[in-house]
Amino acid sequence: MADKKSLIAVTVGSQNVSAAVFAETGRGGLQLQRHHVEETPGEEVPPAAVQAALTSVASHLKIKGKAVRYSITSQPVFIRFVKLPPLDVDQVDQIVGFEAQQNVPFPIDEVTWGYQLMGKDSGAEVDVVLAAVKSTELDIIDDSVSAAGLRTTGVEVSAMAIYNAYRFNYSDITGTTLLIDIGTKTTNLIYCGPKGVFVRTIKIGGGDITKAIAKEFNVSYDEAEQRKVTDGFVALGGAYADHEDPVIAGVSKVIRNTLTRLHSEIMRTTNFYRSQQGGDAPEVGLLCGASAALPFLREFFAEKLRIPIDYFNAFRNVTLGSGVDREALVSQAHVSGELVGIALREAGECPLELELVPESVVAEHELNKRKPYLIMATAAAVLVVGALGFYFNQAAGIANAQTEALRTDVEELTGYDGEIQVWKDKLSELEATKRPYTDAVYARTYWASLFNDLSQRMNSDLMWITMIEPMAEGQPVIEDLYELSELGVDPSTADGEQGGKKMIDTLHIRGLYRENEGGPKVVYDYLDGLMKSELFALEGLTVKDIVREVESGAGGSKYAWKWEMILPLPEAYQISFKK
Repeated sequence: MADKKSLIAVTVGSQNVSAAVFAETGRGGLQLQRHHVEETPGEEVPPAAVQAALTSVASHLKIKGKAVRYSITSQPVFIRFVKLPPLDVDQVDQIVGFEAQQNVPFPIDEVTWGYQLMGKDSGAEVDVVLAAVKSTELDIIDDSVSAAGLRTTGVEVSAMAIYNAYRFNYSDITGTTLLIDIGTKTTNLIYCGPKGVFVRTIKIGGGDITKAIAKEFNVSYDEAEQRKVTDGFVALGGAYADHEDPVIAGVSKVIRNTLTRLHSEIMRTTNFYRSQQGGDAPEVGLLCGASAALPFLREFFAEKLRIPIDYFNAFRNVTLGSGVDREALVSQAHVSGELVGIALREAGECPLELELVPESVVAEHELNKRKPYLIMATAAAVLVVGALGFYFNQAAGIANAQTEALRTDVEELTGYDGEIQVWKDKLSELEATKRPYTDAVYARTYWASLFNDLSQRMNSDLMWITMIEPMAEGQPVIEDLYELSELGVDPSTADGEQGGKKMIDTLHIRGLYRENEGGPKVVYDYLDGLMKSELFALEGLTVKDIVREVESGAGGSKYAWKWEMILPLPEAYQISFKK
Protein backbone atom coordinates (compact mmCIF):
# COMPACT_ATOMS: atom_id res chain seq x y z
CA MET A 1 0.00 0.00 0.00
CA ALA A 2 1.37 3.42 -0.99
CA ASP A 3 2.22 5.84 1.81
CA LYS A 4 -0.27 8.60 2.39
CA LYS A 5 0.87 12.10 1.53
CA SER A 6 1.53 14.16 4.68
CA LEU A 7 0.03 17.65 4.83
CA ILE A 8 1.56 19.91 7.48
CA ALA A 9 -0.44 22.95 8.61
CA VAL A 10 0.69 25.65 11.07
CA THR A 11 -1.20 28.65 12.49
CA VAL A 12 0.55 31.68 13.97
CA GLY A 13 -2.05 33.35 16.18
CA SER A 14 -1.93 36.34 18.52
CA GLN A 15 -1.65 34.20 21.67
CA ASN A 16 -0.89 30.67 20.47
CA VAL A 17 0.85 28.62 17.82
CA SER A 18 -0.72 25.37 16.67
CA ALA A 19 0.21 22.74 14.12
CA ALA A 20 -1.20 19.51 12.78
CA VAL A 21 -0.13 16.71 10.47
CA PHE A 22 -2.83 15.40 8.13
CA ALA A 23 -2.91 12.68 5.50
CA GLU A 24 -5.01 12.40 2.33
CA THR A 25 -7.46 9.50 2.47
CA GLY A 26 -8.63 9.49 -1.14
CA ARG A 27 -11.63 11.19 -2.77
CA GLY A 28 -10.66 14.50 -1.20
CA GLY A 29 -10.78 13.25 2.40
CA LEU A 30 -8.48 14.17 5.30
CA GLN A 31 -7.20 12.23 8.30
CA LEU A 32 -5.74 14.01 11.34
CA GLN A 33 -2.65 12.14 12.53
CA ARG A 34 -0.96 14.50 15.03
CA HIS A 35 -1.87 17.82 16.65
CA HIS A 36 -0.18 20.18 19.12
CA VAL A 37 -0.75 23.68 20.54
CA GLU A 38 1.69 26.05 22.30
CA GLU A 39 0.33 29.09 24.15
CA THR A 40 2.01 32.49 23.85
CA PRO A 41 0.14 34.54 26.48
CA GLY A 42 0.50 38.27 26.96
CA GLU A 43 -0.88 41.53 25.65
CA GLU A 44 1.94 41.91 23.10
CA VAL A 45 3.88 38.77 22.11
CA PRO A 46 7.46 39.42 20.87
CA PRO A 47 8.82 37.59 17.80
CA ALA A 48 11.24 35.65 20.03
CA ALA A 49 8.31 34.09 21.91
CA VAL A 50 6.62 33.16 18.62
CA GLN A 51 9.84 31.55 17.39
CA ALA A 52 10.20 29.58 20.66
CA ALA A 53 6.61 28.32 20.35
CA LEU A 54 7.16 27.31 16.72
CA THR A 55 10.36 25.49 17.66
CA SER A 56 8.53 23.60 20.42
CA VAL A 57 5.68 22.63 18.06
CA ALA A 58 8.14 21.47 15.38
CA SER A 59 10.01 19.34 17.93
CA HIS A 60 6.81 17.86 19.42
CA LEU A 61 5.39 16.85 16.03
CA LYS A 62 8.81 15.93 14.56
CA ILE A 63 8.36 18.22 11.55
CA LYS A 64 11.62 20.19 11.75
CA GLY A 65 13.08 20.69 8.29
CA LYS A 66 9.72 19.95 6.65
CA ALA A 67 7.87 22.13 4.16
CA VAL A 68 4.80 23.72 5.77
CA ARG A 69 2.00 26.08 4.83
CA TYR A 70 0.96 28.44 7.62
CA SER A 71 -1.72 31.02 8.31
CA ILE A 72 -1.58 34.46 9.91
CA THR A 73 -4.34 36.31 11.71
CA SER A 74 -6.48 38.78 9.79
CA GLN A 75 -5.46 41.60 12.15
CA PRO A 76 -2.56 42.97 10.02
CA VAL A 77 -4.21 41.98 6.70
CA PHE A 78 -6.24 44.40 4.58
CA ILE A 79 -9.12 42.55 2.85
CA ARG A 80 -11.37 44.24 0.30
CA PHE A 81 -14.08 42.95 -2.06
CA VAL A 82 -14.38 45.07 -5.23
CA LYS A 83 -16.41 44.90 -8.42
CA LEU A 84 -14.78 45.50 -11.80
CA PRO A 85 -16.16 45.83 -15.33
CA PRO A 86 -15.84 42.81 -17.65
CA LEU A 87 -12.15 41.98 -18.14
CA ASP A 88 -10.16 40.43 -20.95
CA VAL A 89 -7.90 37.63 -19.76
CA ASP A 90 -4.73 39.43 -20.85
CA GLN A 91 -5.71 42.60 -18.96
CA VAL A 92 -6.68 41.07 -15.61
CA ASP A 93 -3.31 41.56 -13.90
CA GLN A 94 -2.99 45.17 -15.10
CA ILE A 95 -6.46 46.34 -14.09
CA VAL A 96 -6.55 44.44 -10.79
CA GLY A 97 -3.10 45.82 -10.03
CA PHE A 98 -4.37 49.34 -10.65
CA GLU A 99 -7.38 48.69 -8.39
CA ALA A 100 -5.03 47.39 -5.70
CA GLN A 101 -3.11 50.66 -5.82
CA GLN A 102 -6.37 52.58 -5.35
CA ASN A 103 -7.75 50.41 -2.52
CA VAL A 104 -4.78 49.26 -0.43
CA PRO A 105 -4.05 51.97 2.19
CA PHE A 106 -0.26 51.50 1.94
CA PRO A 107 2.26 52.15 -0.87
CA ILE A 108 1.89 49.16 -3.20
CA ASP A 109 5.65 48.52 -3.28
CA GLU A 110 5.66 48.11 0.52
CA VAL A 111 3.06 45.33 0.68
CA THR A 112 2.70 41.68 -0.22
CA TRP A 113 -0.67 41.25 -1.89
CA GLY A 114 -2.76 38.81 -3.88
CA TYR A 115 -6.18 38.56 -5.47
CA GLN A 116 -8.74 36.04 -6.68
CA LEU A 117 -11.53 36.43 -9.22
CA MET A 118 -14.81 35.30 -7.67
CA GLY A 119 -16.91 35.01 -10.86
CA LYS A 120 -19.55 37.27 -12.39
CA ASP A 121 -22.84 38.45 -11.01
CA SER A 122 -26.03 39.25 -12.90
CA GLY A 123 -24.68 42.65 -13.97
CA ALA A 124 -21.73 41.02 -15.75
CA GLU A 125 -19.32 42.70 -13.33
CA VAL A 126 -16.38 40.71 -12.01
CA ASP A 127 -16.12 40.23 -8.24
CA VAL A 128 -12.54 40.34 -6.97
CA VAL A 129 -11.22 39.78 -3.45
CA LEU A 130 -7.95 41.57 -2.61
CA ALA A 131 -5.72 40.86 0.39
CA ALA A 132 -2.58 42.77 1.35
CA VAL A 133 -0.18 42.89 4.30
CA LYS A 134 2.85 45.05 4.91
CA SER A 135 5.87 43.11 3.68
CA THR A 136 7.87 43.95 6.81
CA GLU A 137 5.21 42.43 9.10
CA LEU A 138 4.96 39.27 6.99
CA ASP A 139 8.76 38.94 6.85
CA ILE A 140 8.99 39.09 10.67
CA ILE A 141 6.59 36.14 10.97
CA ASP A 142 8.26 34.24 8.13
CA ASP A 143 11.69 34.74 9.72
CA SER A 144 10.35 33.15 12.92
CA VAL A 145 9.03 30.19 10.93
CA SER A 146 12.40 29.75 9.17
CA ALA A 147 14.33 30.13 12.45
CA ALA A 148 12.25 27.28 13.90
CA GLY A 149 13.59 24.98 11.17
CA LEU A 150 10.50 25.01 8.94
CA ARG A 151 10.36 25.74 5.19
CA THR A 152 7.50 27.91 3.96
CA THR A 153 5.46 26.78 0.93
CA GLY A 154 2.70 29.39 1.23
CA VAL A 155 0.88 31.74 3.59
CA GLU A 156 -2.89 31.73 4.13
CA VAL A 157 -5.12 34.39 5.71
CA SER A 158 -6.97 32.92 8.70
CA ALA A 159 -10.46 33.99 7.61
CA MET A 160 -10.05 32.42 4.15
CA ALA A 161 -8.66 29.16 5.58
CA ILE A 162 -11.68 28.94 7.91
CA TYR A 163 -14.04 29.51 4.97
CA ASN A 164 -12.46 26.59 3.07
CA ALA A 165 -12.79 24.40 6.17
CA TYR A 166 -16.48 25.38 6.44
CA ARG A 167 -17.19 24.41 2.81
CA PHE A 168 -15.48 21.05 3.41
CA ASN A 169 -17.38 20.25 6.61
CA TYR A 170 -20.80 21.82 6.03
CA SER A 171 -21.62 21.09 2.40
CA ASP A 172 -25.11 20.06 3.50
CA ILE A 173 -26.09 23.66 4.42
CA THR A 174 -27.72 25.40 1.46
CA GLY A 175 -28.60 28.75 3.03
CA THR A 176 -26.38 31.57 4.27
CA THR A 177 -24.23 30.89 7.33
CA LEU A 178 -22.43 33.49 9.44
CA LEU A 179 -19.11 32.33 10.91
CA ILE A 180 -18.18 34.47 13.94
CA ASP A 181 -14.44 33.92 14.46
CA ILE A 182 -13.54 35.70 17.72
CA GLY A 183 -9.79 35.99 18.13
CA THR A 184 -7.62 37.91 20.56
CA LYS A 185 -7.39 41.23 18.72
CA THR A 186 -10.04 40.95 16.01
CA THR A 187 -13.23 39.17 15.03
CA ASN A 188 -13.70 37.81 11.51
CA LEU A 189 -17.26 37.88 10.18
CA ILE A 190 -17.41 35.34 7.36
CA TYR A 191 -20.66 35.23 5.37
CA CYS A 192 -20.95 31.92 3.52
CA GLY A 193 -23.83 32.06 1.05
CA PRO A 194 -24.94 30.34 -2.15
CA LYS A 195 -23.59 33.31 -4.15
CA GLY A 196 -20.13 33.27 -2.60
CA VAL A 197 -18.31 34.65 0.41
CA PHE A 198 -17.88 38.01 2.11
CA VAL A 199 -15.38 38.75 4.90
CA ARG A 200 -15.06 41.69 7.24
CA THR A 201 -12.55 41.97 10.08
CA ILE A 202 -13.67 43.93 13.16
CA LYS A 203 -11.13 45.23 15.67
CA ILE A 204 -12.94 43.79 18.68
CA GLY A 205 -11.74 40.53 20.23
CA GLY A 206 -10.99 38.66 23.41
CA GLY A 207 -8.18 41.06 24.23
CA ASP A 208 -10.68 43.92 24.38
CA ILE A 209 -12.69 41.97 26.97
CA THR A 210 -9.51 41.49 29.02
CA LYS A 211 -8.64 45.21 28.79
CA ALA A 212 -12.17 46.16 29.88
CA ILE A 213 -11.90 43.87 32.93
CA ALA A 214 -8.46 45.30 33.77
CA LYS A 215 -9.83 48.84 33.58
CA GLU A 216 -12.99 48.06 35.57
CA PHE A 217 -11.14 46.36 38.45
CA ASN A 218 -7.85 48.30 38.17
CA VAL A 219 -5.71 45.20 37.72
CA SER A 220 -2.96 44.18 35.27
CA TYR A 221 -3.69 42.68 31.86
CA ASP A 222 -2.39 39.25 32.92
CA GLU A 223 -4.53 39.23 36.08
CA ALA A 224 -7.60 40.31 34.10
CA GLU A 225 -6.95 37.52 31.59
CA GLN A 226 -6.78 35.00 34.43
CA ARG A 227 -10.10 36.24 35.83
CA LYS A 228 -11.71 35.99 32.41
CA VAL A 229 -10.51 32.43 31.87
CA THR A 230 -11.27 31.23 35.40
CA ASP A 231 -14.54 32.98 36.31
CA GLY A 232 -15.66 34.72 33.14
CA PHE A 233 -19.01 34.14 31.44
CA VAL A 234 -21.50 36.23 29.52
CA ALA A 235 -24.14 37.76 31.77
CA LEU A 236 -27.56 36.63 30.59
CA GLY A 237 -29.25 39.92 31.44
CA GLY A 238 -32.97 40.47 31.61
CA ALA A 239 -34.77 38.60 34.38
CA TYR A 240 -31.79 36.37 35.21
CA ALA A 241 -30.27 36.91 38.66
CA ASP A 242 -26.66 38.04 39.03
CA HIS A 243 -24.00 35.70 40.34
CA GLU A 244 -23.78 35.62 44.13
CA ASP A 245 -20.12 36.68 44.01
CA PRO A 246 -20.14 40.42 43.19
CA VAL A 247 -16.69 40.25 41.53
CA ILE A 248 -17.73 37.42 39.21
CA ALA A 249 -21.03 39.22 38.53
CA GLY A 250 -19.10 42.37 37.63
CA VAL A 251 -16.78 40.46 35.28
CA SER A 252 -19.77 38.89 33.49
CA LYS A 253 -21.39 42.30 32.93
CA VAL A 254 -18.13 43.76 31.54
CA ILE A 255 -17.95 40.82 29.12
CA ARG A 256 -21.57 41.36 28.03
CA ASN A 257 -20.99 45.08 27.42
CA THR A 258 -18.00 44.37 25.15
CA LEU A 259 -19.92 41.70 23.25
CA THR A 260 -22.85 44.12 22.82
CA ARG A 261 -20.46 46.38 20.87
CA LEU A 262 -19.51 43.37 18.75
CA HIS A 263 -23.20 42.60 18.13
CA SER A 264 -23.74 46.15 16.84
CA GLU A 265 -20.87 45.69 14.35
CA ILE A 266 -22.34 42.36 13.23
CA MET A 267 -25.70 44.00 12.48
CA ARG A 268 -24.02 46.83 10.54
CA THR A 269 -21.98 44.35 8.52
CA THR A 270 -25.02 42.16 7.79
CA ASN A 271 -26.93 45.18 6.46
CA PHE A 272 -23.96 46.08 4.24
CA TYR A 273 -23.63 42.49 3.00
CA ARG A 274 -27.30 42.39 2.03
CA SER A 275 -27.54 45.86 0.46
CA GLN A 276 -24.13 46.21 -1.25
CA GLN A 277 -23.04 42.61 -1.89
CA GLY A 278 -26.43 41.15 -2.81
CA GLY A 279 -26.29 38.58 0.00
CA ASP A 280 -29.09 37.02 2.05
CA ALA A 281 -29.66 37.30 5.78
CA PRO A 282 -27.82 34.56 7.72
CA GLU A 283 -29.99 31.60 8.66
CA VAL A 284 -27.55 30.05 11.12
CA GLY A 285 -24.45 31.19 13.02
CA LEU A 286 -21.33 29.20 13.93
CA LEU A 287 -18.90 30.34 16.64
CA CYS A 288 -15.16 29.75 16.32
CA GLY A 289 -11.92 31.24 17.55
CA ALA A 290 -10.10 31.14 20.87
CA SER A 291 -12.54 33.51 22.63
CA ALA A 292 -15.65 31.62 21.50
CA ALA A 293 -15.39 29.25 24.48
CA LEU A 294 -16.80 31.78 26.98
CA PRO A 295 -19.78 30.25 28.81
CA PHE A 296 -23.20 31.46 27.60
CA LEU A 297 -21.69 33.08 24.51
CA ARG A 298 -23.87 30.91 22.27
CA GLU A 299 -27.00 31.92 24.21
CA PHE A 300 -26.02 35.60 23.99
CA PHE A 301 -25.75 35.59 20.18
CA ALA A 302 -28.85 33.43 19.76
CA GLU A 303 -30.80 36.04 21.75
CA LYS A 304 -29.32 39.00 19.89
CA LEU A 305 -29.23 37.66 16.32
CA ARG A 306 -32.44 35.61 16.56
CA ILE A 307 -30.98 32.69 14.59
CA PRO A 308 -29.75 29.24 15.69
CA ILE A 309 -26.18 29.43 17.01
CA ASP A 310 -23.78 26.50 17.37
CA TYR A 311 -20.04 25.90 17.67
CA PHE A 312 -18.05 25.34 14.48
CA ASN A 313 -16.69 21.81 14.24
CA ALA A 314 -13.61 21.82 12.03
CA PHE A 315 -13.30 18.01 12.29
CA ARG A 316 -16.89 17.22 11.27
CA ASN A 317 -15.77 15.45 8.07
CA VAL A 318 -12.17 14.74 9.14
CA THR A 319 -11.27 11.22 10.24
CA LEU A 320 -9.01 10.87 13.29
CA GLY A 321 -5.91 8.71 13.34
CA SER A 322 -5.28 6.11 16.03
CA GLY A 323 -2.72 8.28 17.83
CA VAL A 324 -5.03 11.28 18.31
CA ASP A 325 -6.41 12.03 21.80
CA ARG A 326 -10.09 12.34 20.88
CA GLU A 327 -11.23 13.72 24.24
CA ALA A 328 -8.61 16.48 24.22
CA LEU A 329 -9.50 17.31 20.62
CA VAL A 330 -13.14 18.11 21.51
CA SER A 331 -12.07 21.40 23.09
CA GLN A 332 -10.01 22.27 19.99
CA ALA A 333 -12.62 21.60 17.28
CA HIS A 334 -13.92 25.20 17.15
CA VAL A 335 -10.39 26.72 16.95
CA SER A 336 -8.94 24.33 14.34
CA GLY A 337 -10.67 25.64 11.23
CA GLU A 338 -7.46 27.28 10.00
CA LEU A 339 -5.48 24.03 10.28
CA VAL A 340 -8.09 22.09 8.29
CA GLY A 341 -8.36 24.87 5.68
CA ILE A 342 -4.57 24.95 5.23
CA ALA A 343 -4.42 21.17 4.80
CA LEU A 344 -7.18 21.35 2.17
CA ARG A 345 -5.14 23.95 0.21
CA GLU A 346 -2.13 21.63 0.32
CA ALA A 347 -4.27 18.70 -0.84
CA GLY A 348 -5.89 20.32 -3.88
CA GLU A 349 -8.38 22.90 -5.11
CA CYS A 350 -10.43 25.01 -2.68
CA PRO A 351 -13.12 27.70 -3.10
CA LEU A 352 -10.71 30.40 -1.86
CA GLU A 353 -7.13 30.02 -3.08
CA LEU A 354 -5.80 33.51 -2.43
CA GLU A 355 -2.44 33.42 -0.66
CA LEU A 356 0.27 35.86 0.35
CA VAL A 357 3.76 34.94 -0.85
CA PRO A 358 6.67 36.12 1.35
CA GLU A 359 10.07 36.97 -0.10
CA SER A 360 11.59 33.67 1.08
CA VAL A 361 9.08 31.66 -0.98
CA VAL A 362 9.63 33.83 -4.06
CA ALA A 363 13.39 33.39 -3.77
CA GLU A 364 13.08 29.60 -3.34
CA HIS A 365 10.77 29.30 -6.36
CA GLU A 366 13.17 31.32 -8.50
CA LEU A 367 16.10 29.17 -7.36
CA ASN A 368 14.20 25.96 -8.12
CA LYS A 369 13.43 27.25 -11.61
CA ARG A 370 17.09 28.00 -12.23
CA LYS A 371 18.55 24.82 -10.73
CA PRO A 372 18.36 22.66 -13.90
CA TYR A 373 19.89 25.44 -15.96
CA LEU A 374 22.65 26.03 -13.38
CA ILE A 375 23.54 22.33 -13.37
CA MET A 376 23.60 22.22 -17.16
CA ALA A 377 25.61 25.44 -17.30
CA THR A 378 28.17 24.09 -14.82
CA ALA A 379 28.59 20.87 -16.79
CA ALA A 380 28.91 22.82 -20.02
CA ALA A 381 31.47 25.15 -18.43
CA VAL A 382 33.61 22.19 -17.34
CA LEU A 383 33.52 20.75 -20.85
CA VAL A 384 34.30 24.11 -22.42
CA VAL A 385 37.26 24.71 -20.09
CA GLY A 386 38.68 21.28 -20.91
CA ALA A 387 38.24 21.80 -24.66
CA LEU A 388 39.73 25.28 -24.49
CA GLY A 389 42.75 23.99 -22.60
CA PHE A 390 43.46 21.41 -25.32
CA TYR A 391 42.82 23.92 -28.10
CA PHE A 392 45.07 26.65 -26.70
CA ASN A 393 47.88 24.21 -26.07
CA GLN A 394 47.82 23.18 -29.75
CA ALA A 395 47.25 26.69 -31.04
CA ALA A 396 50.05 28.33 -29.06
CA GLY A 397 52.79 27.01 -31.34
CA ILE A 398 50.91 28.01 -34.51
CA ALA A 399 50.22 31.50 -33.13
CA ASN A 400 53.90 32.13 -32.32
CA ALA A 401 54.93 31.29 -35.87
CA GLN A 402 52.27 33.53 -37.40
CA THR A 403 53.22 36.41 -35.08
CA GLU A 404 56.72 36.52 -36.46
CA ALA A 405 55.40 36.55 -40.03
CA LEU A 406 53.02 39.44 -39.31
CA ARG A 407 55.53 41.63 -37.52
CA THR A 408 57.07 42.83 -40.81
CA ASP A 409 53.63 43.76 -42.22
CA VAL A 410 52.78 45.71 -39.09
CA GLU A 411 55.89 47.84 -39.33
CA GLU A 412 55.07 48.67 -42.94
CA LEU A 413 51.44 49.61 -42.24
CA THR A 414 52.27 51.77 -39.22
CA GLY A 415 53.49 54.50 -41.55
CA TYR A 416 50.03 54.89 -43.07
CA ASP A 417 48.34 55.24 -39.68
CA GLY A 418 49.22 58.93 -39.22
CA GLU A 419 47.78 59.95 -42.61
CA ILE A 420 44.55 58.02 -41.96
CA GLN A 421 44.12 59.79 -38.58
CA VAL A 422 44.37 63.24 -40.22
CA TRP A 423 41.54 62.41 -42.63
CA LYS A 424 39.46 60.94 -39.78
CA ASP A 425 39.74 64.24 -37.85
CA LYS A 426 38.60 66.21 -40.92
CA LEU A 427 35.63 63.83 -41.36
CA SER A 428 34.63 64.35 -37.70
CA GLU A 429 34.64 68.14 -38.21
CA LEU A 430 32.32 67.79 -41.22
CA GLU A 431 29.96 65.50 -39.25
CA ALA A 432 29.79 68.02 -36.38
CA THR A 433 28.98 70.83 -38.83
CA LYS A 434 26.10 69.02 -40.54
CA ARG A 435 24.60 67.40 -37.41
CA PRO A 436 22.39 70.37 -36.31
CA TYR A 437 20.81 70.51 -39.78
CA THR A 438 20.14 66.77 -40.05
CA ASP A 439 18.83 66.65 -36.47
CA ALA A 440 16.40 69.50 -37.23
CA VAL A 441 15.03 67.64 -40.26
CA TYR A 442 14.67 64.39 -38.33
CA ALA A 443 13.04 66.15 -35.34
CA ARG A 444 10.51 67.91 -37.56
CA THR A 445 9.48 64.57 -39.05
CA TYR A 446 9.46 62.92 -35.61
CA TRP A 447 7.14 65.42 -33.93
CA ALA A 448 4.71 65.38 -36.82
CA SER A 449 4.64 61.58 -36.67
CA LEU A 450 4.24 61.62 -32.86
CA PHE A 451 1.15 63.84 -32.80
CA ASN A 452 -0.30 61.95 -35.76
CA ASP A 453 0.26 58.66 -33.87
CA LEU A 454 -1.44 59.97 -30.71
CA SER A 455 -4.46 60.93 -32.79
CA GLN A 456 -4.76 57.86 -35.03
CA ARG A 457 -4.57 55.34 -32.17
CA MET A 458 -7.60 57.03 -30.58
CA ASN A 459 -9.91 55.37 -33.12
CA SER A 460 -13.27 56.24 -31.53
CA ASP A 461 -15.11 59.18 -29.97
CA LEU A 462 -15.20 57.49 -26.56
CA MET A 463 -12.11 59.37 -25.34
CA TRP A 464 -10.11 62.46 -26.18
CA ILE A 465 -7.02 64.44 -25.12
CA THR A 466 -7.46 67.72 -23.24
CA MET A 467 -3.81 68.61 -22.56
CA ILE A 468 -0.31 67.70 -23.74
CA GLU A 469 2.34 69.17 -21.45
CA PRO A 470 6.13 68.85 -21.93
CA MET A 471 8.02 67.80 -18.79
CA ALA A 472 11.67 67.88 -17.71
CA GLU A 473 12.85 65.69 -14.85
CA GLY A 474 9.26 65.25 -13.72
CA GLN A 475 8.47 69.02 -13.67
CA PRO A 476 6.50 71.19 -16.17
CA VAL A 477 8.76 73.27 -18.39
CA ILE A 478 6.31 76.19 -18.90
CA GLU A 479 5.37 76.87 -15.29
CA ASP A 480 8.19 79.39 -14.68
CA LEU A 481 7.41 81.20 -17.97
CA TYR A 482 3.79 81.62 -16.90
CA GLU A 483 4.83 83.04 -13.54
CA LEU A 484 7.23 85.51 -15.25
CA SER A 485 4.48 86.81 -17.51
CA GLU A 486 2.19 87.26 -14.50
CA LEU A 487 4.90 89.43 -12.91
CA GLY A 488 5.20 91.50 -16.08
CA VAL A 489 8.63 90.16 -17.03
CA ASP A 490 9.38 89.32 -20.66
CA PRO A 491 10.40 85.62 -20.61
CA SER A 492 12.72 86.17 -23.56
CA THR A 493 14.81 88.66 -21.54
CA ALA A 494 14.82 86.65 -18.28
CA ASP A 495 18.10 85.13 -17.09
CA GLY A 496 18.11 81.75 -18.77
CA GLU A 497 21.32 80.57 -17.13
CA GLN A 498 20.00 80.53 -13.57
CA GLY A 499 18.31 77.17 -13.87
CA GLY A 500 20.94 75.56 -16.08
CA LYS A 501 20.44 73.38 -19.13
CA LYS A 502 17.67 70.77 -18.95
CA MET A 503 16.03 68.30 -21.30
CA ILE A 504 12.36 67.87 -22.19
CA ASP A 505 12.22 64.11 -21.64
CA THR A 506 8.51 63.24 -21.21
CA LEU A 507 5.02 64.28 -22.29
CA HIS A 508 2.29 64.64 -19.65
CA ILE A 509 -1.04 63.80 -21.33
CA ARG A 510 -4.44 64.35 -19.77
CA GLY A 511 -7.82 63.51 -21.21
CA LEU A 512 -11.38 62.36 -20.66
CA TYR A 513 -13.39 59.30 -21.60
CA ARG A 514 -17.15 59.13 -21.64
CA GLU A 515 -19.47 56.40 -20.40
CA ASN A 516 -19.25 53.11 -22.31
CA GLU A 517 -19.78 49.40 -21.71
CA GLY A 518 -16.14 48.73 -20.92
CA GLY A 519 -15.63 51.71 -18.61
CA PRO A 520 -11.91 52.48 -18.10
CA LYS A 521 -10.98 49.60 -20.42
CA VAL A 522 -11.04 52.04 -23.35
CA VAL A 523 -8.09 53.89 -21.75
CA TYR A 524 -6.08 50.69 -21.30
CA ASP A 525 -6.83 49.67 -24.91
CA TYR A 526 -5.45 53.04 -26.04
CA LEU A 527 -2.34 52.46 -23.90
CA ASP A 528 -1.89 48.97 -25.44
CA GLY A 529 -1.71 50.66 -28.85
CA LEU A 530 0.83 53.21 -27.64
CA MET A 531 2.99 50.42 -26.19
CA LYS A 532 3.47 49.16 -29.76
CA SER A 533 4.60 52.56 -31.02
CA GLU A 534 8.29 53.19 -31.68
CA LEU A 535 7.83 56.94 -31.15
CA PHE A 536 7.89 56.67 -27.34
CA ALA A 537 10.45 55.11 -24.99
CA LEU A 538 8.00 52.64 -23.39
CA GLU A 539 10.01 49.42 -23.64
CA GLY A 540 10.39 47.77 -20.23
CA LEU A 541 7.74 49.97 -18.58
CA THR A 542 4.53 48.70 -16.96
CA VAL A 543 1.05 50.19 -16.81
CA LYS A 544 1.85 51.37 -13.30
CA ASP A 545 4.86 53.34 -14.60
CA ILE A 546 2.81 55.10 -17.29
CA VAL A 547 -0.74 55.57 -16.00
CA ARG A 548 -1.06 58.20 -13.28
CA GLU A 549 -4.85 58.19 -12.95
CA VAL A 550 -7.90 56.56 -14.49
CA GLU A 551 -11.17 57.44 -12.83
CA SER A 552 -13.67 54.59 -12.71
CA GLY A 553 -17.43 54.91 -12.50
CA ALA A 554 -20.63 54.71 -14.44
CA GLY A 555 -24.04 56.30 -14.51
CA GLY A 556 -25.07 59.32 -12.50
CA SER A 557 -24.86 62.89 -13.66
CA LYS A 558 -21.21 62.74 -14.64
CA TYR A 559 -20.61 62.77 -18.41
CA ALA A 560 -16.93 61.89 -18.54
CA TRP A 561 -14.07 60.67 -16.36
CA LYS A 562 -10.46 61.77 -16.25
CA TRP A 563 -7.39 59.83 -17.33
CA GLU A 564 -3.74 60.79 -17.18
CA MET A 565 -0.49 59.33 -18.56
CA ILE A 566 3.25 60.08 -18.58
CA LEU A 567 4.95 59.12 -21.90
CA PRO A 568 8.80 59.14 -21.96
CA LEU A 569 10.48 60.39 -25.14
CA PRO A 570 13.39 58.61 -26.88
CA GLU A 571 16.72 60.12 -25.86
CA ALA A 572 17.52 61.07 -29.45
CA TYR A 573 14.47 63.39 -29.63
CA GLN A 574 14.61 65.01 -26.21
CA ILE A 575 14.82 68.82 -26.47
CA SER A 576 17.30 70.86 -24.46
CA PHE A 577 16.40 74.26 -23.00
CA LYS A 578 17.49 76.63 -20.25
CA LYS A 579 15.28 77.68 -17.34
